[in-house]
Amino acid sequence: MRGKINKITGNLLLFFVIFSLGFAIGKEVTRKQSGSSDVITSPGNRVVVYYLRSTFRCWQCNLIEQYIDQLINNDFLEDYENDLLDWIVVDYLQNDELANRYNISGNTVIVSLYKNGSEFTHHRLDRVMEKVFHHDVFMDYVSDAIKDLLDY
Repeated sequence: MRGKINKITGNLLLFFVIFSLGFAIGKEVTRKQSGSSDVITSPGNRVVVYYLRSTFRCWQCNLIEQYIDQLINNDFLEDYENDLLDWIVVDYLQNDELANRYNISGNTVIVSLYKNGSEFTHHRLDRVMEKVFHHDVFMDYVSDAIKDLLDY
């Protein structure tokens, strides 16, 4: 019995260490980050992809960011370089205005269309955390939202 308890305790400690490392690594991986309200508006006409994530991030959270970065660099680079598309990572725990604007309570992606510097419409992609486990499904999910607003 004592051996079984020690094994369970050891496994729990190992899980805790791996989980803690995921958060520590997650704090280091970013593209553009902002905790202030300067990301709320975007001048001119453009699509903005916001990845709203928490301060502490797990490996799935980092993977979402990596996938979106990959998607923009592979499929939307011309739009990005021509300032028709922007990609911003936001810690929603540090940005109350943006978190309240979109009613954020967990990691999500918002794809927003700005016209004349004001938000015109947006797509809220709440299912990114579940779709991250299926690369192609995730990429299509985010890509479809971006294409829809770029073509608007």
